[in-house]
Amino acid sequence: MSISIRTCFVCLIGAMLLASASAPAAAQSSLSQSVFGADPKLSDGALALRLGDYEEGIRLTLEGLRAPAGAAHSIRTRSSAHNNLCAGYVMGGNFREALEHCNESLRLKPNNWHAYSNRAVLYALTGNLNKAAEDIQHGKRINPDAKRLREAEEFLNARLAARDRTVKQT
Repeated sequence: MSISIRTCFVCLIGAMLLASASAPAAAQSSLSQSVFGADPKLSDGALALRLGDYEEGIRLTLEGLRAPAGAAHSIRTRSSAHNNLCAGYVMGGNFREALEHCNESLRLKPNNWHAYSNRAVLYALTGNLNKAAEDIQHGKRINPDAKRLREAEEFLNARLAARDRTVKQT
């Protein structure tokens, strides 16, 4: 995956605040805890993903979900964790696993616009541009002002423009 695509996706990771990327590690940890409560594996996994360490982020998030207390996590927490796994697997180029986790996030919480944003980028990366557009529109119906959805739409538009240029050249 090219650096620009990976960088774009890091910016679109659901359940992670864009402004936190420049915050000190202690502040980043507290931001992760706001989504995941006191679960250290899920919080640390979210932080690792935010910092670009997708392998560690995936490992910690999976451990957090598999832990005995994992079954007690709220639906929102489990949905956010699966959304983060979606993002991590996309960062690592494992699109099949990413799609499974995006879908699970949405199964758990159908109004998770973060997951629609992430899945839209995933669809755009894999050439499913119509599905990407559908997910962006679905996400906008939930949160019309979401910056990440606008960024996903810009990413999709860039992919559409690249496709159109390729078609014109042939």
